[in-house]
Amino acid sequence: MSKSVIYYHRAYRKITGSGWLFLIELALVTLPLSLFILFIYPFITEQMCRIAETVLSSYYLPGAVEVIRQSFIIDDVFLISIRGTHPSALVSFVNFIISLALIIFLPYAKRGKNIAIFFVFLAAINLASGLFFTLIPLEFPYSGIDFSELYVKTEICMWLFIPIILGMALLPLPAPILPKLILIMFALMYSVIFGTLRYIIFLFVISKLSVIYMALLFFAFGPLIDFVYIVGIYCFYTSRLAKKLKGSENVWKWLY
Repeated sequence: MSKSVIYYHRAYRKITGSGWLFLIELALVTLPLSLFILFIYPFITEQMCRIAETVLSSYYLPGAVEVIRQSFIIDDVFLISIRGTHPSALVSFVNFIISLALIIFLPYAKRGKNIAIFFVFLAAINLASGLFFTLIPLEFPYSGIDFSELYVKTEICMWLFIPIILGMALLPLPAPILPKLILIMFALMYSVIFGTLRYIIFLFVISKLSVIYMALLFFAFGPLIDFVYIVGIYCFYTSRLAKKLKGSENVWKWLY
């Protein structure tokens, strides 16, 4: 790029584009998808629960796994009704001791610091659960239905916001709108499929093992981890787009 004046700071570049055009595209692309999810989430959650019921029923007595419905936002939401297993005093104490040991010793790990930090985070959550069930197990206020309700309703909220989050991230990029729309729809489908599989595993754990793992499952592996694949999809697309457009002077401009 020929310039009469070369500025000292050339570390960053910006993408050209109209802010108003971005807002119009955001409204036209993301709002219909979010509204579509808003009106079909009863059907999605019903199918999710039917699949979960079919998979889980083979491990329980007849009638132990049921599909129920509750009101949510504009229509009913379908849930799995299943009983959670409370841990024994020994199981609670063992979980507390193991979690405490991990918190104490993992920070001294010389390799895999990032993995060690994640396991310390998991251990801290499980430590609180183990301590609670060791000291006051009868005060635990949540059941398997409560966990099921929280999970499904949180998943619906994630499905509603995925088009908006990815739309804000992808639409300003200098590329055709069709691939961006396909990526957003792919993220939604992946979230529904992965969310169903995770739902089955979570219900199996709290019913067969113990409700002591409720907090660990939800906060460490629950719907919040959906941001991992959302960021992954965004990074994959932008890296390929940046390589494709790295020599285009009409797209990129220096930021001063």
